[in-house]
Amino acid sequence: MKKRIALWLGLAALLLVATGVAGLTRVTPFVRDHALEALKSRFESRVALSTLQVKVFPVPALEGSGLSFRHQGREDIPPLIEIPAFSASAGLAGLWGETLHLRRVELSGLTIRIPVGGIRVGIDAGRELVEPDAQSSGTGRRLVVDELVSRSATLEIASKDPGKLPRHFDIHNLEMWQVGEAEGAPFRASLTNPKPEGRIETEGVFGPWQADDPRATPVRGNYRFEHANLDTIKGIGGILSSSGHYQGVLERIAVSGTTETKDFSIDVARHPVPLQTSFDAVVDGTNGNTWLERVDAKLRETMIHARGSIVRAVDVKGRHIALDVSIEDGRLEDIMALAVRSAKAPMDGRMRLKSKVVIPAGEADVVEKLQLDGTFELAQARFASLDVQRRIDTLSRRGRGDIANEGPSVVSQLRGRFVMDHGAIRFSNLTFGVPGATIQLAGSYNLRSEEIDFAGDLLLDANLRRTMSGWKSIMGFIAQPFFRRPGGGSKLPIRISGTRSNPTFGLDVRKALLPG
Repeated sequence: MKKRIALWLGLAALLLVATGVAGLTRVTPFVRDHALEALKSRFESRVALSTLQVKVFPVPALEGSGLSFRHQGREDIPPLIEIPAFSASAGLAGLWGETLHLRRVELSGLTIRIPVGGIRVGIDAGRELVEPDAQSSGTGRRLVVDELVSRSATLEIASKDPGKLPRHFDIHNLEMWQVGEAEGAPFRASLTNPKPEGRIETEGVFGPWQADDPRATPVRGNYRFEHANLDTIKGIGGILSSSGHYQGVLERIAVSGTTETKDFSIDVARHPVPLQTSFDAVVDGTNGNTWLERVDAKLRETMIHARGSIVRAVDVKGRHIALDVSIEDGRLEDIMALAVRSAKAPMDGRMRLKSKVVIPAGEADVVEKLQLDGTFELAQARFASLDVQRRIDTLSRRGRGDIANEGPSVVSQLRGRFVMDHGAIRFSNLTFGVPGATIQLAGSYNLRSEEIDFAGDLLLDANLRRTMSGWKSIMGFIAQPFFRRPGGGSKLPIRISGTRSNPTFGLDVRKALLPG
């Protein structure tokens, strides 16, 4: 009897094994069909899968290769998503249920491509789009992943200009959870930003995926941008750190944040100065174009306000920057520290400024590309050089008819209009005033060579005789008719040339003799 029972148990075991083997031969095709249906439905794509292996023992697991998604079956653009290899773990119920439920998925070589413009069914650019199989897309199959991990991935964002290569972002250590759920997938990732070069750490929620138009996929989260090397942008330097919050959809993301650069500099002067900013911006995540709605910057002790845009150029590599910049009550020495090579600013005082700022795209450094067009006012200005300040003080006394050698120091007022291009600033309507004298000039200053070339008029409240002593006063009396100023006083044509560190001042003899 015991032998018969053992025989029947053995036959039963063989039958179970045979049944299990027969079932296992159908596991891989079932899971494959189930997965393809779920992916087609979720991404509205034609899905290709080169290989898939399903193992049930010792624990359910999948391995596959050559997974790609062509949105709406389009062949005129690269696949929306490509995954050269992947592996996953699951429970038995997760493989057989209506929802394909995977516990952990690891991706190798993930590439995501965001195409140009919205994607639609029908005719696009003269091509007929091949729709995914209607039956498969309407089955309602779902795919849910508890945890998705990709250690090395690439995000490619196509340019609206067909002649430009897509923008590339390297994504490191991407982790997502509850992928496929209606609320979107929480994520954490590290990205390499190409320019300025640095690492971005971000976490938030991505999705749910908008299959009919990926650009409308929602995203929100926080970011940290640490140790960004501004030296990778020609013409400036420093190490930038930034943090903030973002939310919106891929083609319109609202970003609010702050930046800090303790050693910001421009190559022409190479003086590091602290710079902090806070900002609100709108970013098109599909091409990187940025509209700055508010920028409040603090350069040393000077507040700078700006708004404008940073957009990709059409014909030139890089981005075109256009800003409206204003300073209401700044310190002149803070601004001059960026552009003047000397350790100490040659002049200090209170400053107001309004300017258009344009930095065209291209390979030239910032100083060569920078274009300015604006107005400025300086109040209570004093010169750092004692010799220059003494000359200004003397000018003020002589302009008032005081020929004494000593007197109180005076402050200067300066205002004018300026235009900058190719590293040179051209001034017009430039007025420099001290008590008793006003200088009206026009001319240029070269930032690199520091060469000065100005011409204009020196207006004195007093006549020439009162500005001189001894026999010189007689010469002044004789010359006064040639330099008489309408309304009283004197008007002398002058020229200022040389360099910033060694300027020369003199009477413009040609203009004096030929005033017409």
